[in-house]
Amino acid sequence: MPIDRKHIEEQQKQRLKIKEKSLKYVPGTVNLQILGSGSPGTPGSVYLFTDQSRYLFNCGEGTQRLAQEHKAKLARLEHIFTTRTCWKRIGGLPGLCLTVQDAGVPNLTLHGPPGLEELFTAMKRFVVLRDLKVSAPQYTIGDCYDDPVMTLQFIPIECERSNELATNTDSNSSSEEVTFDETDYYAHENRTKSSAGTITSNKNKSPINMKKRIETSVMSYICKLKPRPGTLLLGKCVDKGVPPGPLLGQLKSGIDITLPDGTVVKAEDVREPSDPGPVFIIIDIPSIEYLPDLQAKNVHFEAYQSTATDDSNMALAVIHFSPPEIVENEIYRKFMDKFAPSTRHIVINECNEFSGYISSHRIQWQLNQLNEKIFPILKEIPVKDLSTSATKRLKINENNEFVTNRNESAETTSGIYENAPPMSHFHLRPRKGYDQSVALRLEPDEYLKELDILEDFKEALGKLRETDDTSHSNEDEFPRMIFFGTGSCIPNKTRNVSAILLHTSADSSMLLDCGEGTAGQIIRFYGKNKAKEIFRNLKAIYISHLHADHHIGLIEVLQQRRQCFEEDEMKEYEKLLLLAPEQISFWLSFYDRRFESLHNEYQLIRNSNLLLNPLENKFSQTIGVNDISTCYVKHCPHSFGVAVTLNDSRTNEPIKITYSGDTMPCDELVRLGENSTILIHEATMENELLDEARLKMHSTLSQAIEQGQKMNAKFTILTHFSQRYSKIPRIESDQLDQSVGLAFDNMSVSLSDLPTLNSLYPMFKLMFVEHCEEMEQKAIKRANKKFRQQMKTSSS
Repeated sequence: MPIDRKHIEEQQKQRLKIKEKSLKYVPGTVNLQILGSGSPGTPGSVYLFTDQSRYLFNCGEGTQRLAQEHKAKLARLEHIFTTRTCWKRIGGLPGLCLTVQDAGVPNLTLHGPPGLEELFTAMKRFVVLRDLKVSAPQYTIGDCYDDPVMTLQFIPIECERSNELATNTDSNSSSEEVTFDETDYYAHENRTKSSAGTITSNKNKSPINMKKRIETSVMSYICKLKPRPGTLLLGKCVDKGVPPGPLLGQLKSGIDITLPDGTVVKAEDVREPSDPGPVFIIIDIPSIEYLPDLQAKNVHFEAYQSTATDDSNMALAVIHFSPPEIVENEIYRKFMDKFAPSTRHIVINECNEFSGYISSHRIQWQLNQLNEKIFPILKEIPVKDLSTSATKRLKINENNEFVTNRNESAETTSGIYENAPPMSHFHLRPRKGYDQSVALRLEPDEYLKELDILEDFKEALGKLRETDDTSHSNEDEFPRMIFFGTGSCIPNKTRNVSAILLHTSADSSMLLDCGEGTAGQIIRFYGKNKAKEIFRNLKAIYISHLHADHHIGLIEVLQQRRQCFEEDEMKEYEKLLLLAPEQISFWLSFYDRRFESLHNEYQLIRNSNLLLNPLENKFSQTIGVNDISTCYVKHCPHSFGVAVTLNDSRTNEPIKITYSGDTMPCDELVRLGENSTILIHEATMENELLDEARLKMHSTLSQAIEQGQKMNAKFTILTHFSQRYSKIPRIESDQLDQSVGLAFDNMSVSLSDLPTLNSLYPMFKLMFVEHCEEMEQKAIKRANKKFRQQMKTSSS
């Protein structure tokens, strides 16, 4: 989407002014905030914030969404430190960079193992950073980063097998050093094509000049805050007879003074004790192959362990991103034991349970009261661990009041380390230690109480339940669609970016688009155990076009799927079918060669080869469909719509599901989707923003509905809403006839649910009444502004 460059320039000027002021003093407040707990499907990330600046340690998929939900001030973020160059640690960088650019950050520096700068070179096709300069300096052991807040020492930890791996030329190597010229990549690549459009490269004649380089280094960080003079105590200054004026400034700077009467006033007598600067350490050991070098390099940590010669150097906290099997390893435990008993060990990995996406749970609990089948409770945390009311639907008593219960859940710890609930804080300055009282927890009863104060809602809910007969319909009905992302561009608190899981049968499914955070959405929806089955049964992923909000979650899904197969030795591994624009191979090939192996995870079938030719029978049978066809649509280059034909599990009759991807109204899509059973169509803009929709090559709500009418679709589901419509889009009820419904994240829909979906719209308006009123006020302001502009034009 076009960026308001004037807005960015103003933001950058403001940021530079703040930065100039911050260079003059050492901050008095410095906290570590657990932004991402590292729970299954959740990024592990720590935010260091001070009076004037912000720093991020690791940036996995979903970091941007967590930062926005919990109001982390990204406008002050200029440094990101990564421990590894794997997707688990860097997958959130593309989306986060787009956000900080829009917030007016002029420069962003990436610190970590080699390769980060190359990542951005490869991403420039789908991540446009015109107003943000990204740099990635190279570091070796002993190098330091230094600014007015802290001094940070880089400690690379090497893989024991580095020499062996570096000489290994097997194609399954985890990464390779790559240089390339993307402009002629496809023109010169020598590749062959099967009848289904599968691309296979002739690796002996690849245009990419490759030098094998295995990812053998991870980065640890020893961080020490700058010393801060104690605060001047004005009361004591008065008692000592110090007059107002420059003498106070000298005392504040730590300089002893002599009063006119000859009295000497020592600075240490009228100031609080100075803070020499606490130490915290960031460490991430991915596997046992790194433990020997960790032992060898413990000499760099000794000055901050129990052997520290200065008590102020003993680490206050060690943040461990290492996985559970490493944290429990005997060698690693001995490393932890070398720190002082006062050091707090905080673990950010899969041993944590909760992601911190509170808003997703809140809206799902509330929508669940309308229909528990279409809006099931998320399985991220077992219901038994929540409040009593979580085991059943909200009740309305004889006085028309909600009935709820409450029960607190507790955090757990293991051994010498502590888990890291999201948004818990470690207060480094002032030294208040680890505070979990502000950590996020699910409070279902509180979310339901929010409905209690809504005017007319309880009465309408009672009437809805009297007529609702679909809540307990057959769960084995296929096809079934789970909407995991219904927003556009960037994720917000309640709507993630594009992803729809289409269950074709009980043991087969495919994804329609795969925006950032899709894997996490799947895990939170099904729970971590059931999600493993879902990943193993995922047969195909369709990518409509190469905007980041439609495909950047692909790598994480592929990796999760591979891991689930590895954990189930009884199930033979199957390559996933990737139906996508051909140009995606540039990005995936680069990542495969430079960072982590991907080429064995998928088989690419070009969308353009499905324009006229049906999908080969062997592929369609794998997915569990009869046919998949595509067409070009009006958006960016290489944008496609798709139609999937399959059979109804109840009647065995053919069903046609058409998905628009992103597009303006398009005749080709109408022809492709003729007589569809279901049309899933983007509806990015409200009707009054037709010009903006045309400029950004999207559809308005009315245009999307008209597309369904033109192709004679039995039902149209609207999705891909602008994030300005965080709850529901602004549309009149009479425009949503019985054949139209609105999509929400974590909405599960089968054919029998479609009439119910349409009937819920009046309840949505009651439930989100404040949001609706806010949108109406914005519409009035736009109309008034437009009227004034017209009057001004006519008068001139």
